[in-house]
Amino acid sequence: MGQDGVLKTHDMVQETENGKMGMDGCGKLMSFDLNQEPECDRDTCSEESGGSIGGHEDEEADELVGAIGVDDVMKLTFDTEEEAGEFYNLYAKLSGFGIRKSNAKRDADSISRFRKWVCCCEGYRNEKWFNYEDWKREAKAITRTGCGACFRVKYDIESVKYVVTRFIIEHNHPLPSEASVQHIRSHRKVSDAEYAQAKSLKLVGARICQIMKHFVIKAGGYSNVGFCIKDLYNRMDEERRKDIFNGDAEGALGFLAAKKDADDMFFYKYHVDNEGILTRLFWADSKSRVDFSVFGDVLVFDTTYKTNKYRKPLVVLAGVNNHLNSTVFGCALLSDERIETYEWVLSTFVEAMKGRKPVAVMTDGDSAMRRAIKNLLPDACHRLCSWHLHRNARSNIRCEEFNNRLYDLMARKFSTLEFEDRWARLVNECGVVENEWVKKLYRRRRLWAEAYLRGHFFTGMRSTQRCEKMNAFLNEYLNEKMRLYEFVRSFDLAIAWLRHTESKAVHTSENTKPVLTTILPELEGCAAEVFTRNVFFMVRKHLNRQGFLISEGWSEDGGSRTYYYSKYGGHEISWRVDYDRSMEKLICSCMKFESKGIPCAHMFRVMVVEGMNRIPEACISKRWTKGVYSTNNGMKAFVADEQLTQMARYDTLKSSCNTMCYYASYMDDVFNDLQQMFDKHSVDLKEKWIERGYGGDGFAMDSRVMNDRSRRTFGLLDPRMSRSKCDHKHAEVKKKRKCGHCRYNRKCIRSYTVVN
Repeated sequence: MGQDGVLKTHDMVQETENGKMGMDGCGKLMSFDLNQEPECDRDTCSEESGGSIGGHEDEEADELVGAIGVDDVMKLTFDTEEEAGEFYNLYAKLSGFGIRKSNAKRDADSISRFRKWVCCCEGYRNEKWFNYEDWKREAKAITRTGCGACFRVKYDIESVKYVVTRFIIEHNHPLPSEASVQHIRSHRKVSDAEYAQAKSLKLVGARICQIMKHFVIKAGGYSNVGFCIKDLYNRMDEERRKDIFNGDAEGALGFLAAKKDADDMFFYKYHVDNEGILTRLFWADSKSRVDFSVFGDVLVFDTTYKTNKYRKPLVVLAGVNNHLNSTVFGCALLSDERIETYEWVLSTFVEAMKGRKPVAVMTDGDSAMRRAIKNLLPDACHRLCSWHLHRNARSNIRCEEFNNRLYDLMARKFSTLEFEDRWARLVNECGVVENEWVKKLYRRRRLWAEAYLRGHFFTGMRSTQRCEKMNAFLNEYLNEKMRLYEFVRSFDLAIAWLRHTESKAVHTSENTKPVLTTILPELEGCAAEVFTRNVFFMVRKHLNRQGFLISEGWSEDGGSRTYYYSKYGGHEISWRVDYDRSMEKLICSCMKFESKGIPCAHMFRVMVVEGMNRIPEACISKRWTKGVYSTNNGMKAFVADEQLTQMARYDTLKSSCNTMCYYASYMDDVFNDLQQMFDKHSVDLKEKWIERGYGGDGFAMDSRVMNDRSRRTFGLLDPRMSRSKCDHKHAEVKKKRKCGHCRYNRKCIRSYTVVN
């Protein structure tokens, strides 16, 4: 406390003999009439929320600066060096000049003994730059004029305060105009609150230029924002560098370690080479692990590219849930696509899922992937993607008839003998008997022909297009310029958004009822009650088709009956349905239930003949039902009990204030009262924020927490650039020299011809 004046620490209000000047906790100017009681007029004292006020926009501010003399300032005391700097920067902004830090002295305890601030025009440019001759570009404009304006404070041991020892207000240069003050460096700053808002917008895909326009619109003009777009770029980059200060790989693993702290079921594992460089990374959260325990009978194994700066292939391990939506079981970043690399992915995946293995696996046909599956999952039924096979066929066989008939062979449910007969006729008629690619395709027929895959459960999938669509969705969040730390955070956000969008199907299935449209309301109503909505629509199609079947007779043997049916208008194909009355079990020769898990039209026909009002339990696959989580051997669906992050709390509070601020903006008196209440609480909260250590190092709260977690060192080095099999862009192939005329032969005779 000074002799005749006091500096209020919390809201930076200097009380002098002549009046008051100050800054609230949010960095907005508060000015008062020098000869009246301190009544704040918001029309002239402060700007709307979103930015700082300009240096010459208020006449009262000019009067205030002129009213404060050197003697008044020399009487002020400050609790901290930062408060002294804020005061002088505020004074400089009102006066119309910029400042910068000058010399200082600290003791052994890192306590600042004195600190000096000077005008931004203090000093002179080094003479060598005036005598420099070899200029490559225009020299920077001269900004130093040797100005002597300064402000100096000293730490007083007796009062434990900082006292003013020097305050010079005279400048030797003209002060900037009112419109130029906003461009002075010391008056441009992206606050923690503004950074938090910019970060939340950045996470949802907004670009920096769009975020800047948002601040401009909210502040009412560029002059009121308080920073320029370059400052916003720098602040975003500064915070990003803090997250990866130990390295990109360290930052990524620090983020995964933080996820592990918040989620006990979160799993991650990595592999390094002999030099300590990160080569492989796998992770799966609790939702993925629980989903696999329920829907892990079928695994789709797919690889996508161009998702990160290191060009590492991204392996997505996915499946299908009970709503026929894609669900992610885990993902991995790899350095290469060799057999041992895929074996590491599969072994780590099985480890994360506590030893459980899938019953069926679908891939795009990569040979290394296929060998790894054969070695690690020998009991799983492996199927190749029909879409990839058909595409490869078009590129290797230039015969449209062969390609069309091949697709028919892949999809039709022939017997194995009929398939062999049709294949022999196909290759003979198309003249591709000796084609090596066709021979290789035939040797792998058990991996793609429906005749050999009948009865194996694949949830009705024949291609990896489900994963391809998911990859297209992920590419909206990921790009090939992302570093590893940014990649894992963006991927986590993308998966969270994917699950959120798919939750609509859960809501529709659990809280609404479909309209019954068939002539069998009992069976249809039972299906609507048991199955999820999307599965119900599939089941209803087969329920409608049962009316097109013609009975070919039936037989009875003890407690079981056998029915024979054919399709109306097509007697060449017949189906057999065995019905065990004692167990109420139906088995059809079409194997629809074994392949898709839903009852077929032939089963429904037997139910109608037997007079059933409900679908037998044996004909209901639990994985397609609504209560699948509660019936999974006592395992409950995981509900994350995670604390809200700082960013989530910030957005929640901001959203909660929107309605109140909207109504208050229409009434002057309510607006002023609410603004004063915000100012008061902002000051108090900032004090608590500093006392609890969140502001001690200048970090925003979320960055501080993340940095504390990412400071765990794993002893890793950033990964090398990888080159995948499909990466032709970065192929290290030396280009052949070509003739400048014909673009073909570099020794073309025309290239030696002299043109007159």
